[in-house]
Amino acid sequence: MPTDLAFKFAARQAIFAFLERTRGEGWWGSDKMADYYAQQKGGDDPFNWIKGHPLMTAETIKEYPFDHAGIGETSLMLALCPEAVDMERASQKSWYTSDARDANVELGVKGGDLILANMRKALTVPPRPLNDKT
Repeated sequence: MPTDLAFKFAARQAIFAFLERTRGEGWWGSDKMADYYAQQKGGDDPFNWIKGHPLMTAETIKEYPFDHAGIGETSLMLALCPEAVDMERASQKSWYTSDARDANVELGVKGGDLILANMRKALTVPPRPLNDKT
């Protein structure tokens, strides 16, 4: 998907800009990187830092209608950016928009809460003991 690729590219650019700021220009060719493959096995590999996390997991989709331009997405937009929604334009001409007229703010808030809970879970690093070197 083009959006997924754009996010991965942006993440890579942000990570490498950070690495240049913190490790210096050309960090990947410095003597400190001579053990790159050992670092890679240990998980300290910038290419492994880039992770894609879906906004809606399979569990979320069981609790919230996942769609494009239908009730789910329209409800999210009503809750998050209501000025971008013109319900007068909701149409039943396409199968994927057939239930958009049933969209509502409450459902959108529910979807937003589910998405935020998933994001918090994905971005939280579990605590580990101080003596854990992994």
